[in-house]
Amino acid sequence: MTRAIVYEQAPGQHFAIDAEILHKQPELLNDFGSYMHTRFRILDALAYFICLAGVLASLAFVWWMFLPGVAICAMMLAVNRKAAGEIALRAARKSADNFRKLHEMGCLWLVFA
Repeated sequence: MTRAIVYEQAPGQHFAIDAEILHKQPELLNDFGSYMHTRFRILDALAYFICLAGVLASLAFVWWMFLPGVAICAMMLAVNRKAAGEIALRAARKSADNFRKLHEMGCLWLVFA
């Protein structure tokens, strides 16, 4: 399932930005800000580390400790995905060149809403 951010550029014109692709390939965001790929890689690694820590804590201490670890990991990944889409959204609204770049990457398309 693809996560997308839908926004209205002009009255009657709705566009969608594919946040899933931008989250999976954060190097696509380097045109819109420095070190974006590093930021998302570190935050994703932190989310997976929290999940691993929850599993290890469930083995060492209490059996249910993996549940908060998995929940926090899922929430962090969702927030990272949405943040990637919102960075692209701000870039698309900022200039026509960024809008065109996103369209050429295949991350932005016209939707009928």
